[in-house]
Amino acid sequence: MTEIKRAFSMVWDHFSLVTPNKVQCSLCSQRLSFNKNTSAMLRHLRSRHPSEAWYSNSTSGAHANISSSTSGAHSSFSSSIISSAGVHSSFSGTAGLNSMFTNSTAAGHHIQVRTTRQEDLDDALVNMLVKDTHPFSVVEEEGFAAFIQKLDPSYNLPNKQALKKMVESRCDIINHNIMSQIEISNFVSLTSDMWTSIDKDSYISVTGHLIAENAQLSTFLLGISKLPENHKAIHIEEAKNQLVASWGLHSRVAAFVTETGGNMVGTVQKLGILQLPSFAHVLNLVIRRSIDATSELQEIRSQARAIVAFFKLNQNAEMRLAEVQGQLGRTGQKLIQEVDSRWNSSFSMLECLFDQRESVAAALSTLDTDIIPLGSADYEVIHQCLGVLGPFNQATAELSSEKRVSASKVIPLIRMLKITLEKKHSAATHPAAMQLSSSLQRELQASCNVVETEPVLALSALLDPRFKMLAFGNLGYAQEAVKLLTSECASLIRSNPDNIDTLPPPAAGSATSSPSSPQTAPWVMDTAPLSAEASPSKSQDGGLWEIFDSKVGETQSVQSSTADAAVEVQRYLSDPYLNRAENPMHYWEKHSKVYPHLFQLARKYLSVPASSVPCERIFTKAGDVFNKKRSCLSMKAVEQIMLLNNGLV
Repeated sequence: MTEIKRAFSMVWDHFSLVTPNKVQCSLCSQRLSFNKNTSAMLRHLRSRHPSEAWYSNSTSGAHANISSSTSGAHSSFSSSIISSAGVHSSFSGTAGLNSMFTNSTAAGHHIQVRTTRQEDLDDALVNMLVKDTHPFSVVEEEGFAAFIQKLDPSYNLPNKQALKKMVESRCDIINHNIMSQIEISNFVSLTSDMWTSIDKDSYISVTGHLIAENAQLSTFLLGISKLPENHKAIHIEEAKNQLVASWGLHSRVAAFVTETGGNMVGTVQKLGILQLPSFAHVLNLVIRRSIDATSELQEIRSQARAIVAFFKLNQNAEMRLAEVQGQLGRTGQKLIQEVDSRWNSSFSMLECLFDQRESVAAALSTLDTDIIPLGSADYEVIHQCLGVLGPFNQATAELSSEKRVSASKVIPLIRMLKITLEKKHSAATHPAAMQLSSSLQRELQASCNVVETEPVLALSALLDPRFKMLAFGNLGYAQEAVKLLTSECASLIRSNPDNIDTLPPPAAGSATSSPSSPQTAPWVMDTAPLSAEASPSKSQDGGLWEIFDSKVGETQSVQSSTADAAVEVQRYLSDPYLNRAENPMHYWEKHSKVYPHLFQLARKYLSVPASSVPCERIFTKAGDVFNKKRSCLSMKAVEQIMLLNNGLV
C-alpha cells in the first residue's frame, strides 16, 4: 500500500505507514491519522518542518516516475504546467501557477513526465471537469460514456475514484510548488472573505498573493474552511488561524486584506498580523452613502430599478424592447439590474438605461403597464451624476484587479479622485450632481484622509516606479516614507552583509542622509556576550575597552549600511518614471541586480492587493461546485476542486 501511495506523493520520503489508519513522521516520530490521502502529512511538514528540504531535487525526481500499472492516478498534470506545449496549452492559466511550475523546473526541480495518449486524455478530462465544475460522477453516466466510446474507442474512461486520485495528485504538486515559492519570496499577502453556499452553509476562504522569482504577481488559493451554523468571531479566528498556521505563514504575512466588518478586522488583529481594509469596499461605502444622501438621484435610481425589473421579468416586454432596438438600429443590448452589494452595478444600470433611453421609452409606450418612464429631466440628472461617478467606477475596477499590482495605486488614486471631484463639482450645473459631488468629497475625506500615513500603502506607492514620491499629496508624508524605505533597506543590508558588494557604486556628488552622530547617539553598556566578529582584538589593556570598541564597531556598521541604503534609495528615486500603462514588475525584473535590496522590498509590498475581491471571485466560482448533484462533497474535495479551478481560469 505504501508503494502505491509513494507513486503519487513525495511526502512519503518522510512518513511510514505503521497501521492501515496511522502514519509516522520520520523527522519527529509524531503519528498522524491516515485517510487515504496526504493532506495531513503535507500540513505537518509545512508547519513543523518548514526548513527541511523535503522538496529537494532528488525527491522531486524520485517520485516523478509514476508506474503505469496504477491506472487512475496519473501525475501528468505537471506536463501541462511545466511545458508550454501540449494538450493544455489552450488554457491561459493564471500567471501565478504557471510561473510557479516554470520556476521550479528552472531551479532544478525537474519532473520526468510521461506523455502517453491515455494520460493526455486523462489530463484533458480532469481539466474539463474542474474548469467547468462538472461532478466526477459524469464519467459513470451512460450518455457521456457512449460519447467517449464513439469519439475514441481506445480510450479507457477512468471511474470516479480514479478521478479523485488524479485531482489529489495534482493538488499535491500545486501545494508543493506554492510552498516553494513562499519559501523563496519570504513574504506573502493574504485576502479573506466569507460566503454562503446554496445549502446555506457558511465558509471562509483565504487566498495568497506574492511576487514570484520571475517578478510576476501570483495569486493562489490557500484553503477553504466551513464555519459552524451560528458562527461567531471565535470561529472565524480559529478558521483563519488554522489556514495560516497550516502553511507556516504567521511570520511571513506582509498584510492581510479583508472587508471592514468588525469580525473580519478583529480576528486578523488577534492573529498578530497587519490588517488592511479592502479599499474597493471602502469606496463602495463612500459612494453608497453619497448616493443615499442625494434624494433626487435616489428617487430616479428606484424608478430605474422598477423599469429594468419589468423588462427582466416580462418576456413580452423583453421581446418588444429587442424589436424596438432593431428598428432604431441599436444593438440588442440587454438592460442591467443592479446588485445591492456592488455600487458599480448601479452605475452600470444607469449608464445602460441612459444609453438605451429612446428604445426603452418607445417600448414602454406600446406596452400595457403602469411603469412610468423616465423623462428628459431625469435623464439629465443621470447624465450629470454619471459624470461625477465615472472616475469612481474606474478606480473601483483598478483596485479590484488581481493580475496587476494594485495596493500601490491606493494613495495616488485617492489623491486623483479628490482633485477630480473638485473639478466635477465646479462644472456641475444640476443641483443633484452638485449635492452628489459634495457628499462624495465629505465621505472620501472622512474615510481616506490618512492613507498616506499607512506604512504598507506608502512603501508600495514609493516602490512603484510609476508613482514614487509623486503619489503623495503631502510632501512631509512622502519624506517620511523615504526615511522608512531607507531604514528597511538598511536592515536588509545588515542582515545580508555578503550582498553589500553587489550595490552599484554611488554616482559622483550623490547626496546621502547622515545617520545620528555617534557622539550624541544614546546606547546602553550591556554585558551580553560579544560575537567573534564584533569583538576587537584584546590589547594590553586587558579588555577594559572591549565593550566600548564593540559599540564603535556596531555604530560604524549601522552608519555604513544606512549610507549604502540611502545611496540605493536615492539612485532609484532619481531614475526616470515608468509609463503608467506599463507593468512595474517588468521594471523590477530588469533592475533586480541594480537595486537588489529594493527589489526584495518591492516583492514584499507590491504583492499586497488593494481589495479582497480576488477572494470573492473564489466563492463566486464555488457556487457552481455546490449543486444538487454534489450534496455529499467533502470539505477537502471542495478545496481541491477550487484550487485546481483557480489555476485554469
